[in-house]
Amino acid sequence: MEIKIKELERTIHKVLLTKYSKKEVNFMTPIIMFGELSNTKSHGIIRICSSGENILSRKPKGYPSVIKRTRNSELIEGKGNPGMLVGAIACQEVIRLGEKYDIGLVGTKGSTSSSGSLTYYLEKIANENLIAIIMARAPSDVAPFGGLERLFGTNPISFGIPKKGEPFIFDMATSAISYGAVARAKNLGHKLPENVAVDKRGKVTTDPKKALEGAFLTFDNSYKGYGLAMIVEILAGVLPGAQYLDLKDGDGWGNLFLAINPNLLTDISDFKKKVEKLVERVRNSKSISGEKIRIPGENKIRLRNQAIKNGFVDVDEKTLRDIENIIK
Repeated sequence: MEIKIKELERTIHKVLLTKYSKKEVNFMTPIIMFGELSNTKSHGIIRICSSGENILSRKPKGYPSVIKRTRNSELIEGKGNPGMLVGAIACQEVIRLGEKYDIGLVGTKGSTSSSGSLTYYLEKIANENLIAIIMARAPSDVAPFGGLERLFGTNPISFGIPKKGEPFIFDMATSAISYGAVARAKNLGHKLPENVAVDKRGKVTTDPKKALEGAFLTFDNSYKGYGLAMIVEILAGVLPGAQYLDLKDGDGWGNLFLAINPNLLTDISDFKKKVEKLVERVRNSKSISGEKIRIPGENKIRLRNQAIKNGFVDVDEKTLRDIENIIK
């Protein structure tokens, strides 16, 4: 269904205020809105009320705080708060460190839900003329290639590069499908795409319920995909002291945020021009279909800009009603 952007924003803000402070809600609302406006529904309002991991069921033990600090790095303890709150604070800090010291590194541990779309943070960092690298550790839903056990999270790895105009964004899960997409399919009674998950016996399934009982596959269903998943497991799990392997909903999720000033090695203006030139060369290279080559990340930007221009956004009616029922 179609809803006014401002109305959806007010609804999200209102429902989050039933659990969190205004300051915390102001951090989280834009991230949820970003998911809806970018048509990344798995990181939108479904995160408020999904039957599994959701924002309102968290039980924080205080406000996130820095527990370790060096000149250009910080480790943030999430204290059981939603990943969107911890992620927003980490993003703010890594930008500050990157701008001041040219390289900023922030690790997080102890959050208890998804950070939302990493593209939200990538754009924020890249728009400050910093290169962004973000990895996120999530609950164990993914089996290694050839395996049956759910060992890894969907473990996204993502990059944001400043250039002329909109930044270049590459944000990918190392799994074939995100938890949010499976939860959304289950909530709406939809089937999953083929070859993204197996049931508990290792048989490929399109039933989201069986997928949640079984395991998700890596994006390429090969050792390369699960090798990348292991890298994220180490850098966003082991390195910041977060939970790793067999992470369950409600355990301590981990993230790694890195911001790099291109001026360390080159002139920022020249760098942005060259990145733009590279992107345009790829876009206009010869294609099989005769159409322009699609650039990663640009579709989300296009959809978001179009929605903002129209003032309306499409949302899942059932999910929206579930949220509205909370505040009735």
